[in-house]
Amino acid sequence: MEHYVPASLENITQVTEYVLRKENEEVMKGIVHAANLWCKASMTGEGFRRDVMLRLGVYATELDNYMKSNSIDVSSMATLLPSDDFVECVTK
Repeated sequence: MEHYVPASLENITQVTEYVLRKENEEVMKGIVHAANLWCKASMTGEGFRRDVMLRLGVYATELDNYMKSNSIDVSSMATLLPSDDFVECVTK
């Protein structure tokens, strides 16, 4: 309830009713204001790069955990990767 109003398919009707109630108008304005401030601070080139790196780090950790928990050895995957058909990219 800081930058958004949490909702799911199970409670979307109740959330919509809450958001549209006149007595909640100031709360909704505050949430919209906080969301806009967050966007202005976060949705920059640097913010996107930082977010991508963070997500890649989480993905790498999760993939590593998955591979370990399923006894997958990276060296056994080398046979799945093409090794002799690499074509260098040439720019003009």
